[in-house]
Amino acid sequence: MKKFSAVVLTLAGVLGVASASQADANTRDPGVNQRQHNQRERIQQGAKSGELTRRETGRLAEEQRDIRQLERGYNSDGKLTEAERRDLHHEQNQASRDIYRQKHDEQSRPPAAVRDPGVNERQANQTARIQQGVKSGELTHGEAQELRTERRDIRDLEHTYKEDGTLTHDERQDLHQQLNQESREIYEEKHDDETRK
Repeated sequence: MKKFSAVVLTLAGVLGVASASQADANTRDPGVNQRQHNQRERIQQGAKSGELTRRETGRLAEEQRDIRQLERGYNSDGKLTEAERRDLHHEQNQASRDIYRQKHDEQSRPPAAVRDPGVNERQANQTARIQQGVKSGELTHGEAQELRTERRDIRDLEHTYKEDGTLTHDERQDLHQQLNQESREIYEEKHDDETRK
């Protein structure tokens, strides 16, 4: 009886490890994770060498956070589909190009950035809405990529406004108008007839 119990426990342990490995394989993509690591190192190296200003470093780090948030959202159901992997690699390709461009431009260090928590909170909310739309199938990957591109454009506009160290009332108002438009577009894309297959 002891031998039988030991065999059952051993078999259960092996199956448990196998199922944990399978679950991990479904949610982890070593290529995505390695690229995230490499991109973080490139950003840190650029900041140390002076190739990246603080503003550029912050912007690139924010882009990396968005990709990690997207990956966490995709992994939330315990699966990482092939379409989700492609989407993550597409976002990482864009981030890699952004790192290269920022490291090789001719920018001087601008004054400290001005924060607007309302703008930043709305951007984070819109990122989550896009991610949820892809996860639920309400957004196609093409729609999501277009919406994320528009979101990046708004972030770039925000950074442009903040380059002089201030964010005027008119600039803040313009950012909120842009965010209102983006919010409407997210709603329209999530409620149109196109769905992810």
